[in-house]
Formats: sequence, C-alpha cells, structure tokens
Amino acid sequence: MRMKVNSYNSPGIIAILIALSMFYSCEYEQREPFDAGNLPEVVSFNEHLIPIFENKCVSCHPISPPDLTRENAFFDLTNGNYLNIENPESSFLYEKISGSGSMAKYADDYDRAIILKWIEQGAEDN
Repeated sequence: MRMKVNSYNSPGIIAILIALSMFYSCEYEQREPFDAGNLPEVVSFNEHLIPIFENKCVSCHPISPPDLTRENAFFDLTNGNYLNIENPESSFLYEKISGSGSMAKYADDYDRAIILKWIEQGAEDN
C-alpha cells in the first residue's frame, strides 16, 4: 500500500523566502538633517538652479518637457505653467521633485529647498 505524502508548494515557499530575505537585507541610509540655513540669501537661477538641472535633469529634459537645458530652462519653466509664484509649494515643478512626485528620487533636500526658495523669491531670471 502506497502512502501519499503531502508536499509543500515549492514555488510558494521560495517566494516567501525571497520576500523575507529582501525585507531583512534592506539598509537605510542615515542622512544628516537638512539645514536650510545653508541656502544662499538670494537664489540665482543661473548660479544655483542651472547646475542642478545640468547634473540631474537634462539627460531626460531636453527630450521631454520642460526643456531644462541652460538655453531653454527659464523660458520653459516660466511659460509652461510649472511655477506658481502665489503658492510656491503647489508649483508643478516643486511637486514633481517632492514627496511622492515622480522626480523626487532625482532631487535631494538641498535641491528641493533651493528651487522652492527661488520660486518664493519670484522666480527671477538672475
């Protein structure tokens, strides 16, 4: 007489083990709290924002709007409904790089703070 042995669902067990190993292998980066006191008193579009755009954005954003190249960034941002001077935190640009915005992973706290301060100061072409 043959006895039936219950077998475990191998793919299910493997999936659980993979999920657990991913959970326990996560490392969290300890970051120093951001000090807004390190921001310049007056934010210059050309001196402060253009370097951020050149280092983090232009690889995709001459192709998809807004064009953030040195030559076109100011025009595209100010004429494309990306900024809200009356309520800077609700600016489309700021929302995209903050919180759960789709570009948040490309910006750090300094980038977000300096862009917000530039909008708060009237988004000048300086």
